[in-house]
Amino acid sequence: MALVPALQVLTWPFLALTVFVLGRGWYLELSNGERWSSTWKKRSSVILVLSTLLAGTIWGLRFAGFLGGTPL
Repeated sequence: MALVPALQVLTWPFLALTVFVLGRGWYLELSNGERWSSTWKKRSSVILVLSTLLAGTIWGLRFAGFLGGTPL
């Protein structure tokens, strides 16, 4: 129960961190072009798409009020 106020305060910094990290990943993904089409590049693209979808789903549930109170 003591964690609830701390998590409420940290909602916005965690959201900012999520956007920053995913934004950096997408920037690196899109800035490298299609010169290298290795297996690792394909795998990293899939992981980046899946992690973006997962983060969007979790934050959507958070702001909809399904994962605690709405932060707004």
